[in-house]
Amino acid sequence: IPVNTYSNDQTLVVGWSGSHSTLKYFYLLKDVLLELRKQYNFKILIFGVQECNIDGLDIEVVPFHKTLEVSTLQRLDIGLYPLPLNEEWVYGKSGLKALQYMALGVPTIATSIGANLRIIENNVSGVLVTNMEEWYTAIESLLNKPQLRKKIGLNGNKTVVAEYSIDANKNTYLEILQSVF
Repeated sequence: IPVNTYSNDQTLVVGWSGSHSTLKYFYLLKDVLLELRKQYNFKILIFGVQECNIDGLDIEVVPFHKTLEVSTLQRLDIGLYPLPLNEEWVYGKSGLKALQYMALGVPTIATSIGANLRIIENNVSGVLVTNMEEWYTAIESLLNKPQLRKKIGLNGNKTVVAEYSIDANKNTYLEILQSVF
């Protein structure tokens, strides 16, 4: 359930969720985030790893624990899903990170690749980007425009509920189970 107030009344939280094996993808945004930090006050929240440090950035790390996942991700004002465009491994990724952010009403910025192209309608239910300039522009825009964060966040939530939730897919699951048994 989205809990975000979509307001700029407090320091915004830009976040990323992942594991030690995918933390390298967050580091792809290091220069963009450092450049944005020169003009904007925001905090970074990293969920799922033990440690993440970048000099010049205010980063809070919350190690993975299943009981903390939803409440931690609900703290995000903007969710980041960076992936490299030149690594075959990412074509097999499911887009779960985008779906998690979107389910919680967190406006999501993701690399325009793989499953993200099916999950996110660009500038409607999320923002798709292909290069560092687009990352900068997308993050800056969402930092500055609470109404845009709200629109994209709530549209993302509606997309997940309509297309990816248990209720949206229960008949498909039941038909499969019935055909097997």
